[in-house]
Amino acid sequence: MVKENIEDLSRFLKLELITDVKKNNRYIGESLELTKKTANNVLDYVDKSMTESAEKLQNTFETMTNSMMHNLQDIRNKTTSNLNTLQKHITDNEETINNAFTNKLSQVVAKIETRMKQHEDFMTTSVAVCAEAFSHMSRGTVKYSSIFMESVLINGAPPVSEVLDPNSGEFVVPPGGDGIYHISYGVLIDTFSPRTGMSQARMPPRFAVKSSHGKRITIHEVSQIWATVGVQNQYMDLVPASRSISLNLRSGDIISLEQINNHAELAYRLTFCVHLVHPTLVSSVTWEELPISTVPELNIATTYVEPIMQNFQIGDLKSSVEKPDISIPIMSPLQSPNSRFVSGGATDPSYLEPLNPIALIGGVPEHYALIRSVPEPEQEAGSGNGYQ
Repeated sequence: MVKENIEDLSRFLKLELITDVKKNNRYIGESLELTKKTANNVLDYVDKSMTESAEKLQNTFETMTNSMMHNLQDIRNKTTSNLNTLQKHITDNEETINNAFTNKLSQVVAKIETRMKQHEDFMTTSVAVCAEAFSHMSRGTVKYSSIFMESVLINGAPPVSEVLDPNSGEFVVPPGGDGIYHISYGVLIDTFSPRTGMSQARMPPRFAVKSSHGKRITIHEVSQIWATVGVQNQYMDLVPASRSISLNLRSGDIISLEQINNHAELAYRLTFCVHLVHPTLVSSVTWEELPISTVPELNIATTYVEPIMQNFQIGDLKSSVEKPDISIPIMSPLQSPNSRFVSGGATDPSYLEPLNPIALIGGVPEHYALIRSVPEPEQEAGSGNGYQ
């Protein structure tokens, strides 16, 4: 019985267990080889993926750095350009304001100087002249024997010619001497004629101021004086009389004292005075108008230039390396778990074919023959190993 069990065990070891062990060893070897290959592929994948990711990340950072540097440089350039343009506008506007102010100030100063000169001319323009005649009897303009007072200045300078000619008895308003004049005269009128007979009797004289403006001649009646009173005494019939009048005269006007009666008696001690009391601007001076203040035109155009930012997008940082395929070796099904020896089933006669147990453990047939040729020792009764 023991022998059958040993043979049964030997067959199990040779036909099933050893085959399963070999399959298992082969599976383990294939698993180790596949594990090694898979590990190398994984390491290679990880290395390539990390290298590619690092390159992509480096390229991304370089692109981002370049974009940032480009944007910062563009901002700097545009800011510098904007500041330079703004500074130029400010400088140009300041120059425009300074030039406009200087020109306007120069014009104002020139106009003020002109006006001041005009005022000085007025202040330095004066006309005052007086003449006298001992007697006058004929009809017409009174002639004078002398000029006893003459003060004439036009704009601070004496006139080119005399204003009162004693020989003609005419006063001519000098150029620049326009204004209001006070004209006065005085006379001793002889009111009684000592002559007898109709042919020799004479009338008292009548005096008046005459003015000439171009062709227009005017005898001013308000300036007339005469006298009809007196006594019949040629030494006691003299009547003093005087008159004054104010006239607005222009340059070139002529003033004279006229005796307007025919056959007039003598008049004595005649005086004639002309005085400029107020210069005017009718013909000699035109006031300089001060310039009107104006706002200079400034350059206020907008010159700001917006910097152009370079867009930056982060690309796909994922690795493009294909992942390694991981495969598991397929193990053939084992036979030993289904063995009748393991399951305890009946023994198949073919299965009980004699086997060489030495060969199962790596022995040789010769050794097996030697073992079988060794005589078995006898055993005592009642004992045995159950191997027949």
